[in-house]
Amino acid sequence: MFMQVTSSTEDLSGHLFRCRNMNNSVCLRLNNLSLSRIASVEKLLFVQMLDLSHNELHSTEGLEAMQLLSCLNLSHNRIRSFSSLDSLRHLKQLRVLDVSHNHIGEHSVDTTRYLCSSPLSNSEWPQDEVGSQMPSLVTKYWDAYFVLRDLNLKQLDITGNVIAGDEFSSFVLQVAPKLVWLDGKKLEI
Repeated sequence: MFMQVTSSTEDLSGHLFRCRNMNNSVCLRLNNLSLSRIASVEKLLFVQMLDLSHNELHSTEGLEAMQLLSCLNLSHNRIRSFSSLDSLRHLKQLRVLDVSHNHIGEHSVDTTRYLCSSPLSNSEWPQDEVGSQMPSLVTKYWDAYFVLRDLNLKQLDITGNVIAGDEFSSFVLQVAPKLVWLDGKKLEI
């Protein structure tokens, strides 16, 4: 379906629009299409805001090529862990990420992408402030740690996931100190 929607300019133009309030950004709405995977994003490299909500996505593999992406809505999909979001680490312009109402934390960590349960198990602790202050939480939430620490997010929504809670929220605030909004609430600075 993704290939079908993005294969021709005519098909794609039905989903593209310019966001007036967002510096005239190029927005692409591919929500409610039952997409199960992302493929061939070559024609989408100019997109700055992408709505993939209400689909059947299990991972973000393929999105790493979209270097202009600043806002990504992945709410209401089938994402099971932060390791499924690993490709987002390469999106240096990403400021807004919505992964609400997925399955993050419902199942054990997706270890199929790794040879061991945690990249920290056979290596030194991360030498950053979070790694030294919260080593047990870095071990517990290592997949989120490795994704979120490389992003410059201003807004993150994880509501509706099993992982969402006070402990994880506190952890996120340490890993992503530039956050202004978390779970729809403006943070006290």
